[in-house]
Amino acid sequence: MTDSLTPPTDRGPATAETAGAAKSKMPTWLVRTIVGAVAAVVLVLAYLIGSVTVPLMWATSIRDQIGGQLGNSIPLGMFYGFVFTFVPVLIIWQVFRKNMNKWVRTTLLVIGFLLLIPNLLTLGVVYGGTKSAADARNIWANSANWFDTWSQVFMVIGVVCAVALMVLGRMWLRRSRKLRELKAAEKLVKKDQQARERVAQEDAKQAQKAAARAARGKSATPPAPSDASSPVSPTVPLQDSDPVASPDSPTTPQA
Repeated sequence: MTDSLTPPTDRGPATAETAGAAKSKMPTWLVRTIVGAVAAVVLVLAYLIGSVTVPLMWATSIRDQIGGQLGNSIPLGMFYGFVFTFVPVLIIWQVFRKNMNKWVRTTLLVIGFLLLIPNLLTLGVVYGGTKSAADARNIWANSANWFDTWSQVFMVIGVVCAVALMVLGRMWLRRSRKLRELKAAEKLVKKDQQARERVAQEDAKQAQKAAARAARGKSATPPAPSDASSPVSPTVPLQDSDPVASPDSPTTPQA
């Protein structure tokens, strides 16, 4: 009984080890600083490697797609410039919508920037200052002379069309919302008017029924009886049957 109540004596070393592990743990700010520095180094190395290899790879890919025919460079530049600007701008615009899940927002943002990569590569070749970019421009000057020009023109057209579509779409949504509100208000007014008409009809029916009941009640009541004790006009008493000689009556002569 006493043995079960006594605390164990072997917790001292474990507690000391836990405290030592807590003290040896690095602070959060230090971990974040190390991770940020490593990420920055990786990005710089990726940029350096990409600036040397990517422009030449992109220029060679465009040259192969044109296939040695300079006339194909114009529609290809129009396609890349418009599609890979118009679609990403619309997708990135959806990120700013309200009531959207953060993971959906992040996914749309990543997809939009991935679709922008072809035009970013084109701009990197055209305006890049590295030797690799200069070599890529020379490739396009010989095999895709008009690709970069028409690509940049339709980049601007794609942005303008995307912005115009967004503005018109928002105006259309507002107009449709107002129309729905007006229709809902009209329905409410119509329902209220119909309810009032039904109430008026019910009141008229009730009034007609009440008038009919009153008319039936009046026709069912008997007429009031005449009073037997009503005064009788006095009778004139009859005169005496004996004749009375009036002064004007003729007199019979006496014998």
